[in-house]
Amino acid sequence: MDDVIARSALAQSSLLRAGELSVEALTSAYLVRIARLDGRLRAFTQLQPDRALSRARALDRVPVPERRGPLWGLPTAMKDLHLVRGTFTRLGSRAFRYLWTPLDDVSTRAVRRAGMVLTGKLATSELAILPFIDTDLGPPTVNPWDPERYSGGSSGGSSAALAAGMLPLAVASDGAGSIRIPAAFCGLVGHKPTRGLVPNPFARMENLGLSVLGPHARSVDDAAALLDALVGDDAGVRFQSAVERAPTGLRVRVTTRNPVVATDPEVAACVERAARTLESLGHHVEEAEPFHGTIDEFLPMFCYLARGMFVPFEGLLQPATRWLREQGRGVTLQAALERRELFRQRVDQWFGETDLWLTPTVAVKPPRVGCWRDATPEGVFRGAAPLGAFTAVFNASGNPGTSVPLWPEGGGLPVGVQLVAPRGQDVRALAVARSLLEALGTPLCPLAPG
Repeated sequence: MDDVIARSALAQSSLLRAGELSVEALTSAYLVRIARLDGRLRAFTQLQPDRALSRARALDRVPVPERRGPLWGLPTAMKDLHLVRGTFTRLGSRAFRYLWTPLDDVSTRAVRRAGMVLTGKLATSELAILPFIDTDLGPPTVNPWDPERYSGGSSGGSSAALAAGMLPLAVASDGAGSIRIPAAFCGLVGHKPTRGLVPNPFARMENLGLSVLGPHARSVDDAAALLDALVGDDAGVRFQSAVERAPTGLRVRVTTRNPVVATDPEVAACVERAARTLESLGHHVEEAEPFHGTIDEFLPMFCYLARGMFVPFEGLLQPATRWLREQGRGVTLQAALERRELFRQRVDQWFGETDLWLTPTVAVKPPRVGCWRDATPEGVFRGAAPLGAFTAVFNASGNPGTSVPLWPEGGGLPVGVQLVAPRGQDVRALAVARSLLEALGTPLCPLAPG
């Protein structure tokens, strides 16, 4: 069954919908793989194998002509921020370890409507704040390409699961880079949509609008199909078909520089290779000045979000989370919105008449596990914040961004390059990402060895 798991999500579903493979057999194969690999990677926080197999058997009873949708029958799991009926929702924190829900949220309902099989819950950093997962609930979530390094965060559970072949695709969320950073670290496609495109179950708690829902996948086509499922029928576009038409002659600006962090030479080389490839595809590519913004300018928005979440047992939070919440006590919604508007205006001015920006997704390689364990609470945040130097600004501005996986020419860990489009131009970012991966000969991201 490993040869099937190595295929794209769409290819696997095609076998299921044609009746050439049973949903139960595929689900069982993924559960076996999870049992073999997750003790080392720690991508999952809860597993429900009996419930998953029961759902798989029910889907197998659906007649072949009635099997609908490009993701029908595929196993997946939800990040442990989402409400999934009959599970705990721990938000990466001991403070929520007993929060059980009888309900599904809007994202979980969308996944069920698509005909997918839920296998469990995926790890996240505490309250989805930090860009790595090392919480008090258990061992850290590590990177399948190098288990001595983190898989990223806050959607690091889904990135580790997909890169290791424990799931074919998954829903992720992004408030400052939490889709794109783990996608870059684990060699996946990760798309942060335009603000407001995807129904957001966290909107009532997150009234600043930085956080969005989007796909983690091993190909752009898979990501677009999951985006279709999340958006529903009201988007006015079917992303899966739209991304097949690659635009040409775009004005693309590229930078590997950032005032917050120095870019690793291997990362810069991957961005430069992507730029040359885009030029060969007929786009006009030119180097340009970086966006200018600092961590301290962004910090009030992040602190406001950290403070705004209700926590039943504050003393059970990790020190870095408590520090952020304390910093946010003096930040009002109005002040945070004003800061968001400032970033939006700066990004719009920086974009100008550009059709697409090309940057690193993350400037550096994945951090080593435990590298901040002796740091102060503020030191943890300031040490990890540069991982979002190229991503967080677009949460503030609302622009869509796609992280595209590349591998250094001399070998090594995967690197993410980011394509950022004007607001509302998600298809452009995804379609160019698709054409870039095709030109590089990697339309389907490989699974990590092991």
